Amino acid sequence: MLQSPTTSSWTRVSPLEVLITRACDPSLHEPNYAAHIEVAEYINNKKANTPREAAMTIARLANNRNPHISMLALSLLDTLVQSCGYPFHLQISTKEFLNELVRRFPERPPPYPNAIMSRILELINTWKEGICVESRWKEDLSNIRDMHRLLTFKGYRFRDFARPTQSQPTAANANLKSAVELEEEDRAAQSAKLQELIRRGTPRDLAAAQELMKSLAGADPEAKPDYKTQALHEINKLESKVVLMNEMLDNVDMERGEKFVEGDAYDQVAEILRAARPKLQKWASEVDVESHDSESLDTFLQMNDQINTVLNRYEAFKKGDYSFAANPIPAELSNAGSASAGTGLSLIDFDDSTNANANPTTRPKWLFNVITTSCDTGERSVCGFSGAVLAIGVWSTGTEEDGHGIGHLGPRNIGFRTA
Repeated sequence: MLQSPTTSSWTRVSPLEVLITRACDPSLHEPNYAAHIEVAEYINNKKANTPREAAMTIARLANNRNPHISMLALSLLDTLVQSCGYPFHLQISTKEFLNELVRRFPERPPPYPNAIMSRILELINTWKEGICVESRWKEDLSNIRDMHRLLTFKGYRFRDFARPTQSQPTAANANLKSAVELEEEDRAAQSAKLQELIRRGTPRDLAAAQELMKSLAGADPEAKPDYKTQALHEINKLESKVVLMNEMLDNVDMERGEKFVEGDAYDQVAEILRAARPKLQKWASEVDVESHDSESLDTFLQMNDQINTVLNRYEAFKKGDYSFAANPIPAELSNAGSASAGTGLSLIDFDDSTNANANPTTRPKWLFNVITTSCDTGERSVCGFSGAVLAIGVWSTGTEEDGHGIGHLGPRNIGFRTA
C-alpha cells in the first residue's frame, strides 16, 4: 500500500521541528510563551546537536515570506537565548546562523527598515551588549560583535529599544554558584564547544578539539580551574552586600523616623539577600559529611547567619523597633549579661579582679575572653563564628610587656561582626 506524500514527509520531521512549528503557527495572534518554554526545555535536555538544529530552523523561519511567521520566529529566538545556556549561544554566534539571519538585508540599508529588519537589528544589538559582555565564554561569541560591526559599517543603525530586563535579585545572583555547579557548567560548555569544533572539521579546529578532549579527560590536573576559589569570590561579593546593608541601617535617621518604601535602596539590597539565602541553604544541605569539607559548610552557614541577622535588623527598622535594630544581641545573651552584672560576678575572668586591675602585666596565661570576630578590621579572633553568634574560647596569652597580651578586658572585647 502506497503512503501519501504528506504522511511520508511528516515522518521525517524531528520532534524539535514539530515543537518549533507549533510555536510559530501563523494562527497565533501573539507569541505563545508556554510553547517557547517547551522548546527551551527540549533543547536543554537533549543537548547534542539539538541547539544547532533549533538555531538554523528558526533562522530559516525568520526569512519566511509570511511576516507574521517571521515575527513569531524572532520572538521564539529571543526566548531561547534567555532560557538556554552556552550551547545555544555558541550556535547563534556561528557565521552560518548569522549569515542566514541577515540574508534578506540589502547591501544599502533602506531609509525606513521594516518591522522584521528592525527586530533582527534589535536582537543583534541586545546580544552584543548582553551575552557578549556578561557570558563566562564571551571570547567564543566574537562573530556576533563582528556582525554588529559589519552592519554598522554598511550604514545600519542600532537603536536602544526599551526591553524588559531581569529583576534586580535575579541579575545580581546570576553568577552565585557553588563549586560543583561551576564545574558542571564548564564541562557542559566544553562538550558543546568540542562538538562544534569536530563539526567544522578544519585542521585548526581539529587541533583545538584534541586539546579540549585532553582537558575533559583530566590529562593536566594542574590546569584545572580552582572552582572553589571562584565560588568563594562570588560569596565575598554577597558578603559585601551584607556590609552595605548594615552600613545603610547604621545611618538611618531614627530621630526623624525615616520611612522605608518598596523599591528603595534598602528594599533592593534586601531582595538580593533574600534571593541568595535559599541557594546557601541548599548548598549547605548538599555538603557531603564524609568528604570532610567542613570549610565549605562553615562558609555557607556563616554567610546564611549574616544574612539572617541583617534582614532581621531591616525588618525591625521597618516596624519602627529601633531598640532591637540598633542592638542585634539575642535576648537570652542580653539577659545573661544583665544577670551577671547584677550579682557582681564575672563569668570570663577567673583571676582576682583587684589584682588584675592593679597590675595588668601579671594576668594569668589562660583567660576566657569574648572577642569580636572581624576579618575586615584585622582583629585577632579565636574562632570564625559570625553574625549574631559570640565567639567564646580559650586564648593562651602572655603579658602586655612581651607584646602578646590581649589588653584590658571590658566592653570593647565583646562584640558582633555586623559585616
